[in-house]
Amino acid sequence: MIRWLKGLYHPEAFHGVRSRSPYFEGWYHKIVSKDKRSIVIIPGMYRSGVVKNEFSFIMIFEGATGHVHFERFHLSEFSSEIDKYDTRIGKNHFFENGIDLNIKTSNFSLKGSINFENQNPWPVTFTEPGCMGWYNYLPIMECYHGILSMHHSLSGSLSLNNQQVDFNDGIGYTEKDWGKNFPQSWVWVQANHFRKNKISLSASIARIPLLGTQFAGFIIGLLIEDKFYRFTTYHSSKIKNLSLKEDKIEWVVKQKELTLKIFISLGKKTGLLFAPDSEDMIEKVEEHLDSKVRFVLEKNSKIIFEDDSDFAASEVVGDIEALLKLANDN
Repeated sequence: MIRWLKGLYHPEAFHGVRSRSPYFEGWYHKIVSKDKRSIVIIPGMYRSGVVKNEFSFIMIFEGATGHVHFERFHLSEFSSEIDKYDTRIGKNHFFENGIDLNIKTSNFSLKGSINFENQNPWPVTFTEPGCMGWYNYLPIMECYHGILSMHHSLSGSLSLNNQQVDFNDGIGYTEKDWGKNFPQSWVWVQANHFRKNKISLSASIARIPLLGTQFAGFIIGLLIEDKFYRFTTYHSSKIKNLSLKEDKIEWVVKQKELTLKIFISLGKKTGLLFAPDSEDMIEKVEEHLDSKVRFVLEKNSKIIFEDDSDFAASEVVGDIEALLKLANDN
């Protein structure tokens, strides 16, 4: 119990040392070069609760092509610290200040190092141990979420299938998930490349099971320079509208005198990411890295900030109609 409680204050660290099956844990790194070439790199581990199947993995999603490479490793090749982000999978190293990659198979290769600087994590305090707030204290949640850095600068380069990709002066974002399973349905959008400097938006809403019921839990972080706005379920933020029409999403939330409006246009190119299932990790999460997002932040009905990005990551997964109903009934 003491180890579990200590782990709450380190969302970046490994939480699965004494976890029961089923269990998964994965760190999501989105790295974008100065010329806006995006690559998602996800290291992690998986353990089925139905069959004897456990392994570690590294998943790579190339935004330019939509190609997803899923490399499995024996679980013995996985090691991770419980008080900091320091994870090794085979010859690959993932840690707080960067990643070192060395993957080579008959049809795929990725090698190089990327350094992270000036990171902006979601604050971790006793009253708010990360982006899930007090829900993090409940040991019965299906899935836990952490935002390790809303925005950070990159340096270094990668050789992807023998093609050099320069990430100097690039921008990165890091989050993670761990637990028994992903939610049944969710909407997620994330962007760093807005018209103005140092702006990052991360917004997600999902159907959350809890004690035989369900609710629409949401986490929104908006970083504007050094000002961090948080709109979340546990901050008593209220959804005024969440709607999906074809490939466009409108989301309006209110918290006291602040109102945040988010407008999402889903991208054209899709990568199919692997996610935990009962017996294995399978392809089931469609992600775009070419979506568009616009936000408007109002205080007492007066616009105090607005901006847009045509380089956003987004996911719309599962029974969205059920999620919309839960969200709009609140």
